[in-house]
Amino acid sequence: MIKLQTYCLEPADGSTKAALSFNTEWLRMVINGEVRDKSDLLKSMGADPSLFYNHDTETGRTRVGYPLIIYHYFKKLFYITGINEGAFALEILAGQYPSDFTMKGILFRGFRKENTSDDSELGITGQLHSYQLIEWRPVHHTSRNAFMQMDMVAKVKELNLRLEKHITSQLGKYLGINFGPLRIIIIDITRVYEPVAYKMRHKYPAFDIRFTANAAFPALITLGNHQALGFGRIVPV
Repeated sequence: MIKLQTYCLEPADGSTKAALSFNTEWLRMVINGEVRDKSDLLKSMGADPSLFYNHDTETGRTRVGYPLIIYHYFKKLFYITGINEGAFALEILAGQYPSDFTMKGILFRGFRKENTSDDSELGITGQLHSYQLIEWRPVHHTSRNAFMQMDMVAKVKELNLRLEKHITSQLGKYLGINFGPLRIIIIDITRVYEPVAYKMRHKYPAFDIRFTANAAFPALITLGNHQALGFGRIVPV
């Protein structure tokens, strides 16, 4: 069981076009600025500001483990999901904005609470469940060329292996969930994206897939590369 908390950030009319051109990288940058300004306040209330940055504020090193704050953009709206300690920190931050507010010149309609769960199911079940995985980046840029040279059968096999690894090594290891024995089958690749340059440097292939698994996953959990930015978003179907 894990605790999940999601808030929606809706740009006000007239602000949408400017805000959406930046997507989740822009959102994280803006939220990080707000967190830095309120760092002492958040700490005094028991929240850990470093969860929003996903790196250690003293050393600058990336936090090891699954991100406990995840930034999303879909359906023309921004969302922020907090997990466990991240859910608590996010709730504290959202409480500082009870009404409309402006960030980086963009007017937002406050932090709107979308859902709260203190006992989201996550782990092996006795039945198969169906999911979509949206804009999943399973292949690191260092492995991209070798992956792209595989035939389709080999690619699907490799994607199955990587999906299982992402679930067991990311969710399982760092959130303390037992995923054994795990059975996963990718049943369709519904979209193949052009490889995307992350931070104008390395290119990552991305896919939308449908898969079944004998495990329960809540919505807004993410897998793969750049999961803190909402890539590899799980959607139960």
